[in-house]
Amino acid sequence: MSLDRTPTPLQPKAHLLAWTSAVTGLIAVVGVVVLAAIGQSEAAVAVGAVGAAALSVGGLQITVQIRR
Repeated sequence: MSLDRTPTPLQPKAHLLAWTSAVTGLIAVVGVVVLAAIGQSEAAVAVGAVGAAALSVGGLQITVQIRR
């Protein structure tokens, strides 16, 4: 077991995936709001599904370190 607490930097591809999924999710949320506002509920559901899929691909990583 290593006691080295130096954080390892993320690879550039990991940063790109995180930014891509975040931007896609943001665009999807804006698209859903706009489409719902103009009465296109079916299109809003489709765009929301695409946004949810994009966000699930990016995922979220949480690291918990417990000291004893």
